[in-house]
Amino acid sequence: MIGNAGVVICGAVVGTYITAHTVRYETAGTPLELAFVFAAIGALLSVAVNWVVLRLALRPLDGITRTIAEVRKGSLTARAERDPFSDPQIETLRETLNAMLDQLDEHGARLRALSSQIIKAQEEERLRIARELHDETAQALASLLVRQRVAERSPDHESLQRTMADLRVLTSEALEGVRRMALELRPTMLDDLGLVAAVEAFARQFSHRTGIPVDVRMTRRPERLPPEVELVAFRVIQEALSNVARHSGASRAEVRLGAGPGLFTVSVADDGHGFELEAALDSRQRSLGLFGMHERASLVGGRLSLDSAPGRGTRVRLEIPADVAA
Repeated sequence: MIGNAGVVICGAVVGTYITAHTVRYETAGTPLELAFVFAAIGALLSVAVNWVVLRLALRPLDGITRTIAEVRKGSLTARAERDPFSDPQIETLRETLNAMLDQLDEHGARLRALSSQIIKAQEEERLRIARELHDETAQALASLLVRQRVAERSPDHESLQRTMADLRVLTSEALEGVRRMALELRPTMLDDLGLVAAVEAFARQFSHRTGIPVDVRMTRRPERLPPEVELVAFRVIQEALSNVARHSGASRAEVRLGAGPGLFTVSVADDGHGFELEAALDSRQRSLGLFGMHERASLVGGRLSLDSAPGRGTRVRLEIPADVAA
């Protein structure tokens, strides 16, 4: 608008002056020729001014296009640079694009950190299982072999009976160790009896291991859910109770399961000292745990919410739509 106004004002002032001067001192046929000359000059000047103004105003779109092209190639660090001649609306578009890329980059960093943590946890779990197999199961099997050789050389019936009794005890201990490791890796009760039974069994084991009593309540006993929904709900409860044991300092915890008319809900609450949500999200270890729970919930179309404050405990709530949980 300023550029076109400048062209109009310049044409009016200069053209009027030249026309008046020409009419006063030149021949009669000249004004018509001047009119065509002024029209051509005005048109060319207007096109030139508008071309320059539009190039300057729309130049930031070229930077945005280049940034999007770099992102499509996989460069999430690309950002659109600010242009001093940018239109305000285009500048808003640039800021929105950069903010979206910042969030995407942060999300990718969290995913990479979570993947690293998962790999580390897998390796630690493999090391733990290997040690348990070596220290418990392998030694139990070795003892069985030794007892078998002793049984083969038993001189009398009573000695053989005592050796066989020892063999039964060792066999039972070895089986119990293998069964315990299998249950820690994945509770078979979750597949056989469903979510409620698996949560109750895990709550008993958790209370026995940590000394924190866990009360499992059901507002309405849910029917059997799809396997992926039950697994996500169980892992969220598992992670939430692990956070209770590691961070909360709570004296008790409560797990609630409910199946309403359109929503399946799971909540884990404790009476611990709580925490600031922003500080928790800034804490790398805890935020990765929360991030993992959010990712699990999103896999089944659910929503995870967190309510906590210093001095009033923490509540983790998982909501899964009924059409997914059906």
